[in-house]
Amino acid sequence: MKARQLRTRIIAYFVGVSLFISTLFGFVCFLFAYTIEDHLFNFLLKDEASYISQQIESGRQPVPRLEFIKYLETDTQLPEFIQHVLKEEPRAKEFAGTDDKHYHLVKMEQGLLLAEVSEHLVVRKIKVGMLNFLLVVLAVVLVVAVILAYLSLAMAKKLLKPLDRLVEIVAQAPVEKLPQNFSSQFVNDEIGGFASTLEQALDRIRQFIDREQAFTRDASHELRTPIAITQGALTLLKQSELSEKQQQLVDRAAAAQAQMAQSVETLLALAREETITQKEVKLLPIVENCVLQQAEKIAGKDISVDIQVPSEVTFAIGESALNLILCNLIGNAFSHVSSGHVCVKYDDGVLSVEDTGPGIPFDIKSELFMSGVKGKYSQGLGMGLSIVQRLCQRLNISLDYESSEAGTRFMIHCPVRKSSLDNKK
Repeated sequence: MKARQLRTRIIAYFVGVSLFISTLFGFVCFLFAYTIEDHLFNFLLKDEASYISQQIESGRQPVPRLEFIKYLETDTQLPEFIQHVLKEEPRAKEFAGTDDKHYHLVKMEQGLLLAEVSEHLVVRKIKVGMLNFLLVVLAVVLVVAVILAYLSLAMAKKLLKPLDRLVEIVAQAPVEKLPQNFSSQFVNDEIGGFASTLEQALDRIRQFIDREQAFTRDASHELRTPIAITQGALTLLKQSELSEKQQQLVDRAAAAQAQMAQSVETLLALAREETITQKEVKLLPIVENCVLQQAEKIAGKDISVDIQVPSEVTFAIGESALNLILCNLIGNAFSHVSSGHVCVKYDDGVLSVEDTGPGIPFDIKSELFMSGVKGKYSQGLGMGLSIVQRLCQRLNISLDYESSEAGTRFMIHCPVRKSSLDNKK
C-alpha cells in the first residue's frame, strides 16, 4: 500500500511539474506574441512619424503612407474615449475601443498619428489555433512525463533493491541476535559502504550487549550469594538469646536485608528487561515502611511528616518495585528539606510525595531524570530519580512533578481499586 502511494506521488510530481512548466511556457508564448505585435506597430508608427515630419518640414500636406494610420493636428481630433483616457493617463499609447477596435497613438512635435489596427492584429486572429496547438503539446508532454515517471520508478526500484534487501536483513533478525557478516553480499558502492558501516556498528552493539549481559549475570550471582548468606546468618541470630536492644538491631538489619534483596531483584529484572511482577498490594503499609526506612535522613531536623493514604487503597504494582520507587522519592524529600513539612498523599488515583524544600534548581530541570544529575548541594549520587523513571516507564506508570521555590511535588498515576476484603465489608 505504501509502495503504491509512493508511486502515485512520484507520478503526480512528474505530471504536476510538467503541467506547470507547460502552462508557464504557453503563457510566455502568448506574452511574447503580443509583445512582438505591439513592437511592430510601434515601429511602423515611428517610421511613419519620421516620414510625416519630413513632409511638414518641406511644406507639403502630411499624408500617411499606410491606410490604417491617420494624421491629427490636435488632441481635440481624437475620439472622445481616447481623450478621456489621456486625461487620466497622459503617457498611454494603446487604447481599446468599442466593437473590438484597437488603437495605437504616437505624439509628434507637430500633431499626432493614430492607427486603428484591429484588422492587423494577427495574434487575435490566430490565438484559438495557438491555444489548440499548445493544448496538444501539453497532452504530449504529460504523456511523456508519465512515461518518464514509470521509467524513473523502475530505475529507482532497481537501484534501491539492495537497500530493500538490507532493510529485510535487519528487520528479520531476532531481537536477541543481531545480524552478522551480511555486508559481503552487497556491491562495493554507496549502499555497500552503508551496509559495511552498519555491520560494524551492529558488531559494536552486540559486543556491548554481551558485556552488559555478562555483567548482569555476574552481578546477579555475586550479589545474591552474600544476600543469601546474610539472610541465613540473621535467621540463626534470631534463634539465639538476645537482649531487647540486640533484638531491635537484628530486626532492623533483617528489614534492611529484605529491602536490599527486593531492590536487587527489581534492578536486575530492569537491567535484563525481564517482566517485573505486578500485583495488587496495600499501599499504606508500604508507604509507612518507606518512611521508617528513610527516617534516619530527618534525624535532628525540624520536619513534620504527614501520611494521607486510606488503609483500603491498593496499587497494581509489585511490592518490591513500589517500595523502591517510594523509598527514592521519600528519601529525596527528606534529604532536601532542612525544616518544614513532607506529605505523602493519595487522592483520586494519584499518589504524591510533597515537600516544602527549596525546589529543584532550574539548571537541572531539563535533565532531572538523567543518571548522575543532581543539585549543587545534593549528597546523593544522582541515580535515584533515573531509576524511578525507568521503573515507571517499564510498569506503564505516569510520573510527573511540579517544583517551585515553595517546594516540590512528585506524582504517580497508577490504576487502583478497592481491595476485595474491603468490598466484602
